[in-house]
Amino acid sequence: MRPAWDVVWLSDIPWGSLWQRPQQLATRFPPDARILFVEPWTLGHAAAFRPTPVTERISRVSFPFLPLHARSPRLRRLAYRIGSSALATRCLFGAQRAWAHTLGGFGRPGARRLALVQNFLARPSLGAFRPERVVYDMIDAPLHFAPVPPRLVPQWERLLREADRVCVTSGPLVQLARSGGARKPRPIGNGVEVARFQAAPPADFLPGEAGAPVLGYVGSLHSWFDVPLVATLARSLPEARVVLVGPAHPSTRGELERASESTPNLFWLGPKPYSEIPSIVRAFRVGLIPFRRTPLTEAVNPVKLYEYAAAGVPCVTTRFTDEVGAWGEAARVADSEEGFVAAVRSLASSPPDPAPLVAFARAHDWDEIAREFVAFCLEDAA
Repeated sequence: MRPAWDVVWLSDIPWGSLWQRPQQLATRFPPDARILFVEPWTLGHAAAFRPTPVTERISRVSFPFLPLHARSPRLRRLAYRIGSSALATRCLFGAQRAWAHTLGGFGRPGARRLALVQNFLARPSLGAFRPERVVYDMIDAPLHFAPVPPRLVPQWERLLREADRVCVTSGPLVQLARSGGARKPRPIGNGVEVARFQAAPPADFLPGEAGAPVLGYVGSLHSWFDVPLVATLARSLPEARVVLVGPAHPSTRGELERASESTPNLFWLGPKPYSEIPSIVRAFRVGLIPFRRTPLTEAVNPVKLYEYAAAGVPCVTTRFTDEVGAWGEAARVADSEEGFVAAVRSLASSPPDPAPLVAFARAHDWDEIAREFVAFCLEDAA
């Protein structure tokens, strides 16, 4: 019989932010597991200074991770300066360890303890949680998401070397993890709740002319999101509605607002709760992944690819990663602005059979992903 585990889940996003890999996997851990979800203390999200239940067996608590990914440019600059100072980092890590010690009593007598790390900045305080096993789930290329002070890079490398097991979400991340010192990184990608997307009725509240086909995007709109490409798409297909759903980073927000104001059929709706996303995606005629190729996106395994497929929606993507070749019928790849517009126009006018798309999504259902991930984390012979 598998022993009961207490899991300290050191996340890089708050529990109440976009519903992504951390929440999808945490809610699928075995019923006898108890999880303390340690989230970054961020502006815009209510802090939990003591463990606060979010489900029957998951509690969240806010933690003072260095906010290198903060949306505020001023806060990011301050975080970078702190991370560049030997004295400041010693003080910060000392405060973090003291804070972690106050949480060390989490758990049950006799239960084994796992530290599941998705935020490499948690490494200095790991020992205070007294884990029996450490698993590092490297979701993205952490040194490319935001500028990281050189003084902190060894923390990432030490985590890769010291973790008992390392999991990554894409092929390029396997190579990156090995270059940082990981011994046998296991690729376990992202997924989708197929049944939820299949059952959702198409949303009827999207803006624009009713009946006009919707060309849509769901997810974060960051510096890697190609706003000019999407604006060109909207101008090239005036008979369609281009609808973007998700939070915009300050680096993109102004450009996005200007494009929306100057393009009548381009709509940015901002973030929407996860409960609405399946219906929104079901209303799309074509799903979009208009990413620029960067060191970060080259290693991305985009959840939206699986969400579009689960809804039976064909997808057009830029060649932002070499892995697009493995997506088969789930995505049509464009190598130029003209090719992107032409591919979207073709799929919008003649949608393909959705059955192969749904079959692709079923192979990446979160239930299946979680079974593999849980076994990798908890089994003694992973």
